[in-house]
Amino acid sequence: MSASSHYHLETTLESDRQRTGDIYRKLAPIYDVIMKDVDYEDWTDYIHSLISYHHPHATDLLELACGTGTMALLLEQYDDYRITATDASSEMIQIARDKGNRSGSSITWCVRDMCRLRMEHSFDVIYMVFDSLNYLHKREEVLALFNRVQKHLKQDGRFIVDFTTPAYSPKIAPLLNEKQKVDQRYTYNRISKYDREKQIHINHFMIEKREPDTGVIVDRFEEFHTQRIWTFTEMKALVQESGLNMLAAYEDFDFTDATDNSDRITMILQHV
Repeated sequence: MSASSHYHLETTLESDRQRTGDIYRKLAPIYDVIMKDVDYEDWTDYIHSLISYHHPHATDLLELACGTGTMALLLEQYDDYRITATDASSEMIQIARDKGNRSGSSITWCVRDMCRLRMEHSFDVIYMVFDSLNYLHKREEVLALFNRVQKHLKQDGRFIVDFTTPAYSPKIAPLLNEKQKVDQRYTYNRISKYDREKQIHINHFMIEKREPDTGVIVDRFEEFHTQRIWTFTEMKALVQESGLNMLAAYEDFDFTDATDNSDRITMILQHV
């Protein structure tokens, strides 16, 4: 019996949008540790700068795929915004809500699938970061997202969304391979691979949970996080097909115009 057969498989199918949240069901308790190297403060400053430049009077914000809520909580500190934050994973939203309760946050937290978004009101700015767009593998899924976003943007609203490209994955994949002890309960092993031909990037997590006092393993499970790595040309075509208007596309965390060689691209899309 192979080592991986000892694990309970937690995976998501490209064609099954209802299971999008499942890939974070087991990973949620250690997500913040896995993301420890992300400079959330700089990233939040960048999003705030984009909002200030492209929609300076924005107040009502909606975050899609918010994870454990770190960016929403940081963005709230600017005191300029009313924020609603959503994620498909109820486990991630619960962690975000707990973090918000501890800090006295007034953010509204909701479990929502970004491709089937239903909210009660519209927003000045909708944003989605950390390459969450790459979790959409099919053009129909991307178009569904753009459609739902358009229906929830106020007139002249903005959608800020980023994605990583084929210029980035070959460089970052080998750097993501790691095995780490999180605390007395969790240890994880991540194997990251990029398939250039299929433009698919897979992060394979194998996680062990132990009883804190004895160190006895009480659970083993794995998750496969599979991303479609879109080219800039492909994404521009989808934006055009959606009917949204691309106001700008920047590379990395700057205001430099993106190109086909950019690693990460942040698009500013406008409701029309």
